[in-house]
Amino acid sequence: MRKLMLYAYCALAAAIVFTVAFVVALILRPTYWIAYAPIIFALAFTAALYYFPALKKLKSAKLIAENPIICIPVAVMEGQTELDKEEAERFNKNYRLFISTFGILLSSIVVAWGDGSGKKLKTVEIGHDYIILIYGTKTQNEKVRLYYSKPGEDELAGIIKKFHDETGVVPVVA
Repeated sequence: MRKLMLYAYCALAAAIVFTVAFVVALILRPTYWIAYAPIIFALAFTAALYYFPALKKLKSAKLIAENPIICIPVAVMEGQTELDKEEAERFNKNYRLFISTFGILLSSIVVAWGDGSGKKLKTVEIGHDYIILIYGTKTQNEKVRLYYSKPGEDELAGIIKKFHDETGVVPVVA
């Protein structure tokens, strides 16, 4: 999530800096300003073109992280010293896979559905050591297979209920 924020804010900062430089070139009209102005304008426009998709991806990531159905630790680090324990706690907190009503989030990778793109979650299959999510449009489907050890019966029933209540999809347990 931090990578997404950094990318979006850097693109915004670049767009602002180049826009200010463009305005300064127009107002002060330094030597050869006619050559500088279109180049600076093109750079500002390009930075803005990077900013808006990054912002959309960041909003999707926040929505997924705030409404998880399942939160899976990708890796667990265990520390020996007190300093290592703090680093391990930060690592364990930051590296998680979120499965939500709105998509999947893993670090800076966002797979979104239901965000106006016409994609929606169609099928969920929970197996012994995996979860398969099939999503897509009416004509094209995409499949994501995630490795996840099957939880206990009570937790599994809660996950099935959450998926059914929030997405309308009843997971198939294999």
